[in-house]
Amino acid sequence: MDALHGVELVVDVTAVFALSIVAVLICHRLKIPAVVGFLIGGVLAGPHVLGLISSAAQVEVMAELGIALLLFVIGLELSLRDLAEIRKPFLIGGTIQMAGTAAVISIGSLIMGRTWEQAVFLGFVVALSSTAVVLKLLQDRADIESPHGRMVLGTLIYQDIAVVPLMIAAPLFAAAGGAPAEGGSSLLEFIARLVMVGALVYVSYRWLVPVLMHQVARTRSRETFLLAVLVICMVIALASGAAGLSIALGAFLAGLVISDSPFSHQAVGVIMPFRDVFMSLFFVSIGMLVDLRFIAEHPLLIAELTLGILLIKPLVAGFATLVLGYPLRTAILAGLALGQIGEFSFILAEAGVTVGLVDHDLFQIVVACAVFSMVLTPALLAVAPRVAHRMSGLPLPDWLIRGRNATELTAEHDHHGHVLVIGFGITGRNVVHSVDHAGVLSTVIELNPDVVRTAREEGVDIHYGDASNPAVLEHVHAAEARAIVIAIDDPIATRRIVELARRMSPDAFIVVRTRYLRGTEDLHSLGADEVIADEVEVSVEVLSRVLARMLVPREDIERCIREIRAETRDMARPLSDHALSAGDLRVEVPELRTQTFRVTEGSPFAHRTIAELELRPRYGVTVLAVRRGDRSMPNPPGHTEIRVDDVLFVIGPEGFDPHKVT
Repeated sequence: MDALHGVELVVDVTAVFALSIVAVLICHRLKIPAVVGFLIGGVLAGPHVLGLISSAAQVEVMAELGIALLLFVIGLELSLRDLAEIRKPFLIGGTIQMAGTAAVISIGSLIMGRTWEQAVFLGFVVALSSTAVVLKLLQDRADIESPHGRMVLGTLIYQDIAVVPLMIAAPLFAAAGGAPAEGGSSLLEFIARLVMVGALVYVSYRWLVPVLMHQVARTRSRETFLLAVLVICMVIALASGAAGLSIALGAFLAGLVISDSPFSHQAVGVIMPFRDVFMSLFFVSIGMLVDLRFIAEHPLLIAELTLGILLIKPLVAGFATLVLGYPLRTAILAGLALGQIGEFSFILAEAGVTVGLVDHDLFQIVVACAVFSMVLTPALLAVAPRVAHRMSGLPLPDWLIRGRNATELTAEHDHHGHVLVIGFGITGRNVVHSVDHAGVLSTVIELNPDVVRTAREEGVDIHYGDASNPAVLEHVHAAEARAIVIAIDDPIATRRIVELARRMSPDAFIVVRTRYLRGTEDLHSLGADEVIADEVEVSVEVLSRVLARMLVPREDIERCIREIRAETRDMARPLSDHALSAGDLRVEVPELRTQTFRVTEGSPFAHRTIAELELRPRYGVTVLAVRRGDRSMPNPPGHTEIRVDDVLFVIGPEGFDPHKVT
């Protein structure tokens, strides 16, 4: 019978995952995150619909295993060094978001008749957002490094860490409300068990794990190392469960123990391939816990609560973003991204069920609201930019639209004919350095106040603000800029900035840096003159280095690069009668090219007139313009004398070398 039962379990699990794959494929067609597909697959396979797994005990075991493995991976990935880069969104933003949401939900729960212990506990359950769903959506939209992306990331990490003390506090809430923890444990017994688990974790961290992992590493066996990592996870998790705590909490602590050991990188490397499997198992198991009959009996209640949560959580998260000094647009984007109930809410709610704080109906309400809010999250992120744009156009206070730091860090200037750089990352910093070195004025707009303050101390003409706001562009005289360089990691804001910049400055040369080639055509249509895709430039750099290593002649390497650039340009922006660039013209006249160079002391051009050089009859070269200091001389006559430090703009044969002029 045991063997037959084992075969049936394997068949059930296989059927569940097969159904989940179908659901994920459908969600992919609808551009919905795979997490939602796994939830739907779990709902369909669960005991309340198709009944592929009819045993409630099996569902609970799968859910607990998925939760434990998921928390173990979170513990392995946690890095304090990463938190240092987003410490303000993490500490300040995370605290305000968690405490604020919990307070509002607790007050609402008290009004609905819950005890204060249940109300506070439920407030923290709802305050958690979905790390898996939100980060996947932000990664797909290349928004992780954007201002709102960093705010969301810091808040999500804060929430993930907060799950652990909240799970520990669940029995304390139950004891305060007169509902003893499982097994009738007293508060002193619970604290004693907690101390025992803490002692086990400390001993494992200081002595057991380093010694064991060292011996295992000496075998140089990948399989043995993987088994050792899993055994450590299970032992600490089971010890936590035996002590009356959560197995999932023990798994998280095991991940932390290994992550802080000398073998953490190898442990992460061997366990990461299983991460997606763990995630899938977790969300499928959660979906199987959804009772559709309960939802059918209370549709209005669940709809009202879901909409209320999707209103309250974005408002609180947006307020936390504004407190940090970000502009209104960033607050709206971050707030809507954090509007859903997260996967760790299931973990915390189950801990509440175990200690008697959460009954069956309340658990089903939490699960239903969480699933529906996750399903609606992609739509919220899709409409967020339009909502932010409309809100920014309302007659609101200037400090609210531009951000609290704007009045502190901005200052007027009188630049004209300057280069405007938007974004002071690696690309923006290099552009500013090179432009300043060439003697051309530059101005920078940056949305990170810490970066602005540091750059100002370095002497950079940098201003805090959101460049997608017309008032900010007007403040830095974008209309008078000769060139505008947009180098930020926010695709939606980039499109908005290109549109505004072209409208304000019809003659400016607009260069945009983007991550992916697929977005270049839209940017061109909005008014960008040049769009440089990171993936294209990386491929060109890799190709040139490989071919150079293979001793391919430089002329052939340059020809390959030109072909790649021409091909990618045609893919991104098909040629048309109304959209021709200089690059397109070079394709039509490949034997000619434009060139710019500075005349130095000792140059054959210095102290001679254009007529004396005989450039056109001898070399087929025409001088288009001469720039001398701040003055430009277009189409200069033949008697114009060339001086040292003049910049010449010429057009001629591709092989022309100005240093070989006699």
